[in-house]
Amino acid sequence: MKGICIMIVIIEHAHWAKSIWLKGLFPFWDRIAIPCFMVISGFVYSESIKGKTIKEAYEPKTIWRKLNRYLIPFLFVYTSELLIYYLIGQDSFISFLHNRFNYSFNSDPLEKLTLSNILDSLIRSGYGPGNYYTPVMVQLVLLFPLMYFFMKKYKYKGLIASFLFCLGSELWQYYFHIPRTTYRLLIFRHILTICFGIYLYLGLYKKNKPLIFLSMAIGFIYIVAHSYYQWTPVIFNPGWADVNFVVCLFFMPIIAFIIQKEKITCKPIELIGRASYHIYLTQMIYYNFAEKEIVMSLLHNQYIWVGFSLLICVFFGLCFYQTEKKIRSKLLLK
Repeated sequence: MKGICIMIVIIEHAHWAKSIWLKGLFPFWDRIAIPCFMVISGFVYSESIKGKTIKEAYEPKTIWRKLNRYLIPFLFVYTSELLIYYLIGQDSFISFLHNRFNYSFNSDPLEKLTLSNILDSLIRSGYGPGNYYTPVMVQLVLLFPLMYFFMKKYKYKGLIASFLFCLGSELWQYYFHIPRTTYRLLIFRHILTICFGIYLYLGLYKKNKPLIFLSMAIGFIYIVAHSYYQWTPVIFNPGWADVNFVVCLFFMPIIAFIIQKEKITCKPIELIGRASYHIYLTQMIYYNFAEKEIVMSLLHNQYIWVGFSLLICVFFGLCFYQTEKKIRSKLLLK
């Protein structure tokens, strides 16, 4: 599932025209990636603290081991982004782009290298689409034991509470005018799907057909209203209205159904899934610097551009994953 979803992320970030996005029914399949990753995180993290007390779950060694899985690859990519900004900011490269492709930067790339911009972008987790993911996962590592023991105690009531929490977070950001750039970095909008992953792991999910139908119907109606008729409740953050907790009501039963199909295997996709975080970081840096108008001048086709992007991001993401894996084994890092 992670392997499929990271490829969906790459496809989604390929700058589709709105008309193609709607005709291709993208709202009903390309938005599944974010809730799917969060459900899987809730499911897998539950396994990692099974049988532990909350004190044991918060042991510094345990927390650091989980944090460095995200922070070390991210810091490598972020440093690479700064280096690229330095290289493309050189006069010779700027002249080449202008002479060869008639392309000019909207701003001087070297402006990214001022101390204030470096610190600000570090807090915001670098550049490129989806760069909110690393801060969210860092928050998940720190908050997950509390979420797990809460769900373990309250079960179905805990799932309802997570839904109400997401609703409350939308009200909070609306009434307090929280900037979209800040809200996107917070874990709040993912609480429902993470708790649903815990709910699945605890074996509490039952195939209640009327409830499944109601959940998917509410999500479906909202997706149609928002994506095809531009209707969005005023309290919802407009930047994430197409993948908020109401949309997740459509996707969660689908994700639960797929998770239960344990016999379905595909080794290449599973390898991509294991490397999904590294592929995500790779697509972040790729889309940040691969200007579509330049690449399209060479490829001449939207679908070739998407296929090219998939190939590049998956290949170099896998290389990144395998390289870090070897370095960790040599340094005896876990």
